[in-house]
Amino acid sequence: MIEKQITIDEVKILLERLIQSAVKSECWSCECFQGFISQLEVDSSRDIYNFVELFKSVDESMHNCLGCNPCPPANLYKEYLVKHS
Repeated sequence: MIEKQITIDEVKILLERLIQSAVKSECWSCECFQGFISQLEVDSSRDIYNFVELFKSVDESMHNCLGCNPCPPANLYKEYLVKHS
């Protein structure tokens, strides 16, 4: 199966949705939020570092999912994975 890479325009839209989904300050360094950013980097048809660098956490500040229910970044990530699998 050939995977379709996402375009830079799709990345921009998804990043905007992800940023809006961060309802708590803890969201920014959560593995759910950060995992989605990493997935977008892998799936992008271009280098998107310039778009995501401000939102990436350094390893020391990243933390495991806190189990928020609901977790908007995780829900967005799941929606993306279902659509692109």
